[in-house]
Amino acid sequence: MELLWLYASVSASKRGTKAMDIAAQDDLEIVGIINHRGGGVGDAPSGPDFDPEHIRRAAMSQEAAGYDRVLIANTTIMPESFAIGAYLSAITTKLGFMLAHRPGPVMPTAAARHLATLDRLSEGRAAVHIIAGADDREVQADGAFNTKEDRYRLAGEYVEVMRKMWSATEPFDYDGEFYKFRGSSAMIRPTLGSIPVYWGGTSDLALDVGGRVADVYAMGGDTFARAGALASGARAAAARHGREIKVLMTMVILLGDNEDAAWARADRLFDKVTAQMASVGNVAMGGKPGEPEEKAAAGAFQRMLSQSKEGDRLDSCLWTGLNKAYKGRGNNSVLVGTPQQVADTLMEYRRLGVTRFLLRSPDQDRDAIIIGRELVPELKALMARERSLQTAA
Repeated sequence: MELLWLYASVSASKRGTKAMDIAAQDDLEIVGIINHRGGGVGDAPSGPDFDPEHIRRAAMSQEAAGYDRVLIANTTIMPESFAIGAYLSAITTKLGFMLAHRPGPVMPTAAARHLATLDRLSEGRAAVHIIAGADDREVQADGAFNTKEDRYRLAGEYVEVMRKMWSATEPFDYDGEFYKFRGSSAMIRPTLGSIPVYWGGTSDLALDVGGRVADVYAMGGDTFARAGALASGARAAAARHGREIKVLMTMVILLGDNEDAAWARADRLFDKVTAQMASVGNVAMGGKPGEPEEKAAAGAFQRMLSQSKEGDRLDSCLWTGLNKAYKGRGNNSVLVGTPQQVADTLMEYRRLGVTRFLLRSPDQDRDAIIIGRELVPELKALMARERSLQTAA
């Protein structure tokens, strides 16, 4: 047993440099997304029900575009994210990946070993996004009939156990409200000793538990005022537990060579999604036939639906049209404009404390290249200019 613990305690400095490269990019992180089949923002799923070639192509394009990570999406009906993560680790060399993972179906001790193994195989490129589950009906499909509040408390224990598995130097016991373990241990640890934990949720409980256990708080796109307040709330929650937390925002990006072209693209996308929703309605988005949109949009989705009722265009280039078309389901706040205009807007969010951006688009493969070539350099130039001014002052 002592030999196993000695092996698990090998210095991270001897395990490769890819994790260090990702960890060093603390000031800005650009995150993309990987779906298991064709179809993007505004498009119905297309092609085979599981398409490895689509996964490979999406990973290659986002790695080539310079994205730091991709989110591997997951719900109760989607293919298993750990297996897709293992595939990505084999076909990419620099791209980090973040597994969307819901506590419950897999024990935290097993999940900790799975994640540590993926992290070692990829030389430190793994991260996990804990999904407590905003919609009772969805999680019930996997046998979870507890309340949303219970799910957040359970998720907090889940992360605590995983971190203990990654750090303990001898077998440990754990006695919590939801989990109890005796003599738990692992002979494998993450490359740098731990794995970044992302976390979402807008309730006071979600913020508090996330502040206690997570590294990055993830939120949907919103106005400057609300985004700033939510980012401040996440940081304050972490501070109450003697910790610091980073903030990530999800945005759909619509770029054009000029402002008119970008907004024309938004108009076409709105018409397309509105037509789709007229034919499938709430059912395709997780609701029931004839159910009012306000009821179908639960939890954080209510915030997206409310945002769309404030007007089509908010702040500098925030467009609420997709939230309106999708009836609040999902993170579909959109930034519309030229690369310079969108970079200016992202920079304003950075001033509010957002340092990571998950960027989605209607054509993730093609748009990722444009975002990486035109938008991200603009944003980095603005960051460099602001740092220079601060240094001079």
